[in-house]
Amino acid sequence: MLSIKKLLIYTILLTLPIISCSDNGTGNDSNMEDPATLSVENQGTSNGNMVNIPEVKVPESGWVVIHRSNSNGDGPTVPDIIGKAMLESGTNSNIAIQLEESVSDSEKLWAMLHKDTGTKGEYEFTGGDSPDQPITVNENVLTKPFEIVQTDPAIAAEDQVNKSNSGGTFNVEVDAAEEGWVVIHRSNSNGDGPMVPDIIGKAAVDAGSNGTVQVSLNDEESVETGEKLWPMLHYDTGTDGEYEFDGESGLDQPVIFDGNIVLNSFTVQANQSTLTANDQTVMDNSISVDVDADAAGWVVVHRDAGSGPNVPPIIAKAAIDKGMNTDVKISFGDSVVSDGEQLWPMVHYDTGTMGEYEFDGQSGLDEPMIVDGNVLTTEITVSGSTPKVATNDQDADNDILVAEADMMERGFVVIHRNTQDSNGNDAPDVSGIIGKADIYTGTNGDVMIDLNDAESVASGEKLWAMLHIDSNSNGTYDFDANDSNPDDPPVSDSNGDIVMVQFTVQ
Repeated sequence: MLSIKKLLIYTILLTLPIISCSDNGTGNDSNMEDPATLSVENQGTSNGNMVNIPEVKVPESGWVVIHRSNSNGDGPTVPDIIGKAMLESGTNSNIAIQLEESVSDSEKLWAMLHKDTGTKGEYEFTGGDSPDQPITVNENVLTKPFEIVQTDPAIAAEDQVNKSNSGGTFNVEVDAAEEGWVVIHRSNSNGDGPMVPDIIGKAAVDAGSNGTVQVSLNDEESVETGEKLWPMLHYDTGTDGEYEFDGESGLDQPVIFDGNIVLNSFTVQANQSTLTANDQTVMDNSISVDVDADAAGWVVVHRDAGSGPNVPPIIAKAAIDKGMNTDVKISFGDSVVSDGEQLWPMVHYDTGTMGEYEFDGQSGLDEPMIVDGNVLTTEITVSGSTPKVATNDQDADNDILVAEADMMERGFVVIHRNTQDSNGNDAPDVSGIIGKADIYTGTNGDVMIDLNDAESVASGEKLWAMLHIDSNSNGTYDFDANDSNPDDPPVSDSNGDIVMVQFTVQ
């Protein structure tokens, strides 16, 4: 009879040819005298804390059981097991074993084969001379180790504001060993744990690190500031993609790790975010604001609708982090603002696809933040700049750098070659241009102008940078020097002089 001491030290890494395999994963072989074989593979758990044994061959019905490693890691801890499955005589393939305890990433487990010699269909091995002794091959217990390779399950959730103005949206950090669910429970009557099985919201999670998972409350559910909520991790073991935990059916059970249900708690906080935006001159077609945000999201700019912001259209946006965001630059891009125009910066959550602004006034995504019952927004007036153009002498290249171009409205900075006027003085050749760039209301710094095709400049050549108004507001430079009343004419200063500057190519 094999002793427990020998059971702890004997292992075998034996691989023998497969004899046969039935359609349902078990089978009966006519050659019963071949020795038993066992194959294992490194794996993560699946389908609710199950492991899979690829193949076992036994001469008669028996058991495959799972042991944890001993303290040295060089053999199984026996007779204790954490899972078992029955075997039919012959070849058994893809044997699913339900583990009775949680396992950790990188943990070594041991699969072992046992006979079924006592009460048929009842695993009775407890060590010593008990029934269902281990199967041996060449006097060695047939056991093999395999490693658990998965992400250890964990949930983290900090106290946070509700990121939805109707219902609720909350962030939970989730690591999961298997595909499953993160659900949100209300507190029980004592406030010291979740109210189960009822849930008020859920989201599917993948195996591995899910990062931030947004959980939206179910329809008709709402929460109050100060309420304590409990996110909990569940398996998905019933119908794939359908949450079925009811506390009775055994489906989609809570995940247990290290003997504890994987859950956390957080308290719903009041939103105390602030937005500071002042009247300002437009700089590089953008404005700057400060936002102290209780959640990550967006600061967007709406035009004025006469009695408030024109919502939902926006003309600019910038992402903001949770916390203090100072001097947030909001660029208007291709949008055009005018001197003296009223604009409305507004703060929004980011609750749909992270990093994508999706507020449309209907979907419920990326809604405006509400503080003390009011949308977090303010009105400002933007201004243009006194017309000015400045540039420096620069090296010959395929582009020209204009250091600064200031405008009261949208227009262009164009580059002319040099010629002489009737008095023999240097003057721009307005019959044509060799390059141009769009400029916007306000101050435009470091404007790069690509030369037109087939144009080039030589060292020592004198050039002129000149400002033009986009008088027809079409975004296209239409100036014609031969027209007595041309579109897009040059900009004049308060003295009636054209705003331009000469520089030299070096």
